Amino acid sequence: MVEKMTTATEKRIAEPTRTRKGGTKVTSAKSGQEIVKACRKIVAACQYAKISGVMMDLFTASTITSVYDALKPENQVKFCAFGDKGGPGLMADVAFRVSK
Repeated sequence: MVEKMTTATEKRIAEPTRTRKGGTKVTSAKSGQEIVKACRKIVAACQYAKISGVMMDLFTASTITSVYDALKPENQVKFCAFGDKGGPGLMADVAFRVSK
């Protein structure tokens, strides 16, 4: 039986979260729900991580999760749509505007 060899890029795509050599966690989030889940991991670990190419610090991740938790379920869907459209940067921008 011949096993298919996987390249490093295929392994990276298959893993939603990986740790780089310097210790930075990298998460490839494809939806708003995955961005919120990754932000919860950042808050729980009191660290920073890269989510879909954007460095997310503890303060920003905490703001995103607190705004998400304060919203009603129908508005949570709308908030996650910002993550689908513009990624974590747009979600952070909206979260900071709403939290003031």
